[in-house]
Amino acid sequence: MTAPPVPGPSRLLRILYVSDTGDQLGGAERSLLSLIEHLDQSRYQAHVVLGEDGRFASLLRAAHAKVILARVGTIARSRNPLRLLLYAAFFVHGTLRLAWHIRRRRIGVVHVNKNPLAVHAVPAARLAGAAVVWHVRNRVSNFGRIGAWLVRHCHRILCVSRSIAAPFIEAFPEAEPRITIVHEGIDATLYTAREAGAAFRQAVAARPQQHLVGTVGRLTPWKCQDDFLRAAAIVAPRHPDALFPVVGDCVSSRAEQAPDRAWRDRLHALAAELGIADRVVFTGFREDVPAVMNGLDVFVLPSHDEPFGIVVLEAMAAARPIVAAAGGGVPEIVADGQHALLVEPGNVEAMAEAIDRILSSPDLAARLGRAAEEHVVAEFPLWRHAAAVRAVYGDLAPAERQ
Repeated sequence: MTAPPVPGPSRLLRILYVSDTGDQLGGAERSLLSLIEHLDQSRYQAHVVLGEDGRFASLLRAAHAKVILARVGTIARSRNPLRLLLYAAFFVHGTLRLAWHIRRRRIGVVHVNKNPLAVHAVPAARLAGAAVVWHVRNRVSNFGRIGAWLVRHCHRILCVSRSIAAPFIEAFPEAEPRITIVHEGIDATLYTAREAGAAFRQAVAARPQQHLVGTVGRLTPWKCQDDFLRAAAIVAPRHPDALFPVVGDCVSSRAEQAPDRAWRDRLHALAAELGIADRVVFTGFREDVPAVMNGLDVFVLPSHDEPFGIVVLEAMAAARPIVAAAGGGVPEIVADGQHALLVEPGNVEAMAEAIDRILSSPDLAARLGRAAEEHVVAEFPLWRHAAAVRAVYGDLAPAERQ
């Protein structure tokens, strides 16, 4: 499809990023913030739609983004005619309101930061005559027939990994020519202060010689922290000095809050059922991820189908030895035995064996950590991610303005 005209390199390009939460910082929010921080303000002007104010909104403002507080809406999941009618009214109102913001602010590109928001953002951009970039960070589901329409009216689709792109193309074959794989990046220098880990170790009351084997991420079922706890129960008797921090909390949209909180309660109960409640530390949400990573002796990623895994990059930047389920985008980041130990998703025994190998071999732990750090610095610098997205913006400019 032909892209609407947007300003070329000599003119200011106004980009509207459509996100939801303005408070919590999950992976999508942190990625968006890093991208905006790496935009040249003489060429790009960032506008961000958020459903609420808060910590994330404040960080965006500090990065010179113009924050717009406006609820875009959610996807209806009901068969009740009255509820569907009410949703339709909200949908029309939200879409028209978003289109008004796009026109009023002379937006050239609308960048959708989360899948559910495409339902409102794509038609709003079409009404306002702006180009659309859809950033696909998770598997697309629950779109039904509307998904094909959304794809047809997107000018570019960014997928965070090949594992995300493949099912997207299977569902919407016509999307393939517009898809670009854009791996996430990281500023590794933020994670090189090894002494920062002392603060996290103190926070979890770890003794000097205790090993910390932890996982970091949003508490939600698809992150599979239950596998981590089951593996910890196997490792615990072999390494009586080990503690098992579970770092994170329910960083959720309104629709996901109830199931995520139920999952958090289930994890607490499971630790007690496994007899390791005294060895597991639930830290809640922490913003000091560099300190957390440097405080761990082993980082574990148990999720079966991680879309990409920024948290893996963070562990690599801190030179931590990693045990991860070999699902989703993880094998696109690390090679088994070279940068990490990868195990079959859901194989708790294999995960426990890999943790045990690292804890039992300081040489292996050091070798994996060094190789991981070198790899992330060479292959996943933050500037490369930002440059890839900027290149997509540049491709949307008319040829005569290049």
